Amino acid sequence: MRTPITIIFVIVFILEFKAQHYTHDIGGFVGTTSLQTDYGERNHFGSEYNNKGMSFAVAHYLHFFNRTLRWDPNDIMRNHLMVKTEIQYVKNTELEHHGYWASKQSYGGEQLRAMKGSIRMINLGLHLEYFLRPLEEFVYPYTDISFNPFFTFGIQYSFYNNSLKSELGNWQEDIAVLPKKYTEENSLDIGSGEAFAFNIGLGTRYKLTEKLDLSAQFNYSYFFSDTIDGLKAEVFENRNNEWALTMQVGLIYHLNFSTPLFY
Repeated sequence: MRTPITIIFVIVFILEFKAQHYTHDIGGFVGTTSLQTDYGERNHFGSEYNNKGMSFAVAHYLHFFNRTLRWDPNDIMRNHLMVKTEIQYVKNTELEHHGYWASKQSYGGEQLRAMKGSIRMINLGLHLEYFLRPLEEFVYPYTDISFNPFFTFGIQYSFYNNSLKSELGNWQEDIAVLPKKYTEENSLDIGSGEAFAFNIGLGTRYKLTEKLDLSAQFNYSYFFSDTIDGLKAEVFENRNNEWALTMQVGLIYHLNFSTPLFY
């Protein structure tokens, strides 16, 4: 798994090396991340909404609009795109079973309700953000533009650690406290791991001051793994990979903005 990490860091290093004279932003974010896993039922609101945890992120932005003397608001590369690198921490997402089977008044339903999981995760991300309004018009100190919506897409590499417990007893001493399908051989993968994910999202920036923006963003992450929650799908009827919804707000500071030159 070291090769993907090396590739990401090489890409980031090249971007930073080539970007020494470009414009940089730095931001901090806080919000929630809701994980859809093998806990609960697919497309069940309780599973999607309640299995969530706090998330925190720091990000670096690189943009290019003031690296040319000629201003062209339709130049997508220079005036509408940013490169974003991000480190995100998802804190102790609590996982529980919700839905029809977990609500049944039977011993199997009781086993499902007693089964609790948690996940901690660190995500390293590399993204492109496309802004609807020209960045030069938005960032320029005397602009009348306050909002600048954007779309984002990219990849992330995740390091995670999951855990499992049951309120009926210690499952490592007596695995029968878990629902039957989780007692089968190779049905659990508890511990640490790594996974790739693909991200898409949208958001907006709101200009607070000449060098400070308020940002709100909503992201969808699709993981190329189904064992992040510690439950192996190949022995279950549910064979879908994990995914996550993240909603965050934060502040972004323009580090070295300088007014562009025109002619």
